[in-house]
Amino acid sequence: MSRTLYMGARRSTLALAAALLGLAGLIGAGSAAAADAPAPANSPPAQLPALVRISSSFEVKHASAVLRQVAKLYSAGFVRRDAERLATQIDALPAEASRIWDFSAIHKGASYALRVRARLDEFGNVDLDFFSAPEMAAAVRRAVDRYLNARGL
Repeated sequence: MSRTLYMGARRSTLALAAALLGLAGLIGAGSAAAADAPAPANSPPAQLPALVRISSSFEVKHASAVLRQVAKLYSAGFVRRDAERLATQIDALPAEASRIWDFSAIHKGASYALRVRARLDEFGNVDLDFFSAPEMAAAVRRAVDRYLNARGL
């Protein structure tokens, strides 16, 4: 195919694409009222509310105790047994590696998302982050701080 013919075909393709985008914009504008209608059954699920990050960093030997303090907030979904299991898995992480665990924890009968992220460094310190539902963030922060501040960490 000659360069002139190729360039002409490319321009035609671009013009067709622009026309289709314009048509799609007109159709989309005409269906703005349909945005209030319920989503079809095969649509993707709604976004979960944003989680609040509670960050801390300390020697890994304290991870189990910090996790247990947070576990005290919940009656199910993230309890002492889960905290101890996570502490064991955190101890086994290779240096400079991160891992994430997700939970659906129950507090006063309501279910809240809780995500825990741990990253060990080469000196035996852990960056331990909790990502909590906004309603639980202050309580999680207090639980973490209660342990760390009591020990001057």
